Amino acid sequence: MDYKLIDFNFFNDKDSVLVALQNNVNCPFEIKRVFYIFDVPSIATRGNHANKDSAFLMIALKGSCKVKIDDAKTSQIITLDSPKQGLYLGKMLWKQMYDFSKDCVLLVLSDCYYNKQEYINDYNEFCLLVRGGGIIVDICTLKVA
Repeated sequence: MDYKLIDFNFFNDKDSVLVALQNNVNCPFEIKRVFYIFDVPSIATRGNHANKDSAFLMIALKGSCKVKIDDAKTSQIITLDSPKQGLYLGKMLWKQMYDFSKDCVLLVLSDCYYNKQEYINDYNEFCLLVRGGGIIVDICTLKVA
């Protein structure tokens, strides 16, 4: 499964802590999109999809949440609870984010611009594609008009 936890270098001074993210340094790709999720009810689940072309780096800036990742063969649950660590998720992984703390702010960086066509929202379709039952087209290189 193409994922890894990344511990960020951080810098303390007397008043704060700073973490800097840089393309291909501690973020393993060129950043093309940034979004964040917050005010998620504790019983809600976010994600529930896979992406054909996008990789992601998820960081809990505040609070915590769990991320279940699945490659159609195995699954893993990761708890994100520190702004000093990020979860890299490669392409074609099913992801579910859940168990959000009330104060959670989940920052997500991506190597692709948003494109609705690259989302797989049906788990059975995802499993079929992963197991070789369909064609995957790389649409990440398409330009945004």
